[in-house]
Amino acid sequence: MLPVFSETHAIFLRRRSTLFIPAGTGHLPETFLQAFDLNLAVLGYVASLRLRTRLRTLTAQALTGVQTWLWAILSTQVGADRQHTPLFRHFPDDVPSDTGALWIRKVLTHFMQAEEQPCLHCGQRNTTHVLKPCQHVVCDACFDGSNYSACPVCEHHVDRTSPFFTPDQALPLPAERVRLKLLRLGDDLDAGVRALVLSMCERKQVMSPLDTGDFTTLVSDYGLDVLASIPGRIPVRENIALLFGTLLQRCEPGAVMAAAAAHINTATDVIRLIAAYSGADPALHKQIRYKQVPTSQVRGIKRFAAYYGPGGFGHEQSTCMLEVHVKRFKVARLSRPLRRELLGLLDRLPVQSLVEDMLRHQSYWVWVGQFLHPDEYRKRYPQVAFAFSVIRKKGVDGTPAPAFETYYTKLEKAVMRKDASAMIALLRQRPGELARRFDHALRVADGDSAASAQLLAAFATCVAQFSTPVLLTLCALLPTRAHVGSTRIFWPASNIVTGVVAPDHRPALPKAVIDQSLALIERALLARFSAKPHFGDFLIDVALTDIMAPFNERTASRSAVQLPRGSTLAVPQGKKARLFLHWCEPQDGDAYANSDLDLGVGFYDEDWKLVGECSYCELTWRGRDGETIAISAGDLRNAPFPDGATEFIDLDCELARRHGVRYAVMEINNYSGLPFEALEHAFAGLMFRDDVQGAHFDPRTVALRFDLQGQKGVFMPMVFDLEQHRLHWLDVYSGDGFEYNDVETSDTAVKTVCPAMIAYFASGVRTNMAGLALLHAAARGQRVILRGDGMQAMVRRDGEDNAGFLARLRAWNANEVDVVTILPQQPLFAALLDADIVLPENSVVYALRPGVTAAAIAASDLIS
Repeated sequence: MLPVFSETHAIFLRRRSTLFIPAGTGHLPETFLQAFDLNLAVLGYVASLRLRTRLRTLTAQALTGVQTWLWAILSTQVGADRQHTPLFRHFPDDVPSDTGALWIRKVLTHFMQAEEQPCLHCGQRNTTHVLKPCQHVVCDACFDGSNYSACPVCEHHVDRTSPFFTPDQALPLPAERVRLKLLRLGDDLDAGVRALVLSMCERKQVMSPLDTGDFTTLVSDYGLDVLASIPGRIPVRENIALLFGTLLQRCEPGAVMAAAAAHINTATDVIRLIAAYSGADPALHKQIRYKQVPTSQVRGIKRFAAYYGPGGFGHEQSTCMLEVHVKRFKVARLSRPLRRELLGLLDRLPVQSLVEDMLRHQSYWVWVGQFLHPDEYRKRYPQVAFAFSVIRKKGVDGTPAPAFETYYTKLEKAVMRKDASAMIALLRQRPGELARRFDHALRVADGDSAASAQLLAAFATCVAQFSTPVLLTLCALLPTRAHVGSTRIFWPASNIVTGVVAPDHRPALPKAVIDQSLALIERALLARFSAKPHFGDFLIDVALTDIMAPFNERTASRSAVQLPRGSTLAVPQGKKARLFLHWCEPQDGDAYANSDLDLGVGFYDEDWKLVGECSYCELTWRGRDGETIAISAGDLRNAPFPDGATEFIDLDCELARRHGVRYAVMEINNYSGLPFEALEHAFAGLMFRDDVQGAHFDPRTVALRFDLQGQKGVFMPMVFDLEQHRLHWLDVYSGDGFEYNDVETSDTAVKTVCPAMIAYFASGVRTNMAGLALLHAAARGQRVILRGDGMQAMVRRDGEDNAGFLARLRAWNANEVDVVTILPQQPLFAALLDADIVLPENSVVYALRPGVTAAAIAASDLIS
């Protein structure tokens, strides 16, 4: 019998490198398993001994089915499921060295080369070919058809059956030394699902897009059975909506709403539920749609001649894509029984909080009210009818709605009056607001000792009610507020991160207040973590100091390695960095002339002055001595379905450093055409290569692979600090022009955003994973082993409390530690950068990158 794999199986393969497969009755020859091993190694994986033993019991047909399924999932993880043919097929060889001369040749060919005429460049006859559909006439003596994969003139994909092109040659895998990742055999899929659903529901911060997709898939696959796995309280309101909204799409509404009622206690919970049920984002951010409009109707748009696109040189584009922001979503069908259930939930809420909550999302409620029909039930649900009259600003009979003052209106009035006492009294009512506005409230108190004492008393009373992510944020932020900063970074609510940089005009906070607040916060965190299971030993990798604890996960790019924003990684010395970009237009995208994305690298000196670039307008960037620092595989200007288009850039980090470059910024610019998120798929990433010959794309060497999202402008995913040999993962977008974005036009955005974000995360304003692991260790462990060049351990003293142990761990006095050569045999808790060591059975592991350890928990589970 052939194994059957569901989307749930795929989730555990991606997240845990675990395969659940029942035993068969066969006994395959070793040669079958060796062939399986070789095919799996191409993707950088190897089967564990237990998994290999289980696979041996399958039939040959079943093993082939398993291999096909594994390839489909694992290749998608790193981007190997797509065709990667750059413009210059011989890349990194045979890339034109003079981009300017190449451009002139293209211009002359476009305008002056005619069919059946001698080549205007070399004068030869019978060497020209007409390419379709662009109709450019190209000479195979002047343009090497064995090297090009698209039209040499317009760089659009064309019919490759033309005699101008020679067939592709199969390229071997490069001669790389790689560390293979381990695939394991799972024992109980249902138990794994229950544990994963429980951990996701218990999280205290919004999930990333990848986690959100996995969560809804699990809920869809298991239906109402998943309710047995959820905790009594789900802290994140969006997760409540995702859970029950997904169940409503597939299950009987009465059973779902009966279970949901215990978790829904605000009006916003209800509209989030409706959004999730309708397939919309329960975050309730504004929706962005696109409208094609005449360019002449858009004020302020850059008016440039199209760069030899369809219509030719000098042809001015007549239309462009315009963003339209709306606060509504397409509401799914609401049956009458479901409408009554939803209105009943709303009517049970206190009328004051009901109205106030609905006013927070007034536009959405006005829209959804057209589908709920609250006026039909105004006698049964009078509070709901009243609330809708307020948000609609008139009653059913047309009379004006009564005046209503919200909590936030009162709070802002108190701030405007600088009435600290009134502000504190209001903040006491909502501990979450007190935590988020604590810094602001201290500034409103403005040195008033009585008001500051009152605020600290309120803080001490409410600190146990603050969420863990907020406590961790305050724990890292407050020490930096002892002095005046130069800049601030804001994180506006959105589906992508734009990272708004502004001058910091806030005065410094009193050190005494900071110290008292930090003591309260750490006591609350230690008490919270000490309630979790205890371990005798904690193993912590010191490299996690450079990995940020996740925050603002809603905007994180989907990626194979969930690297939190602001983290840094070591750049392997002696290897070349190969950056890649792949995108594909929708199958029905013929209406658009092109979808021109550009991969580029901007080179900056110590003072962030642009000193060079490697992009479509400078294919090769050389140093003073003529050595090649960076080289592009060429610019493709469309990506037709289904093969799409791929661009590469090779970067020699050490050579760039020797030529005075401090920072190399990877940029992905939307030059023209469709927005990132309107494409069929679009992703980019980074390989570190020993051998740059052979296959252009080597899945074994992919260090990062991430999806593109958002609308337009510039994406700055990472910065190489060549002096420190570090890679800064920024994952930040900068909205620029509608079109014509490139390395040069993006210079201002890069100089503004990149140095500010690097300084922001270096300041310690965000908790790192090592610091978070130490908090857990102080609360839950007896011995802490730090793993760096070697391993050293510090033991809790007799009678030592959690706070005292934490203080000693942070100081880490070399005179108090023991050298560890062998790890203990009993289960331990490990926080690792790379899961590259075998740990005792039943150990709990966080690992950024997969390897040979037991299945790892997510970073967000440490924040729960």
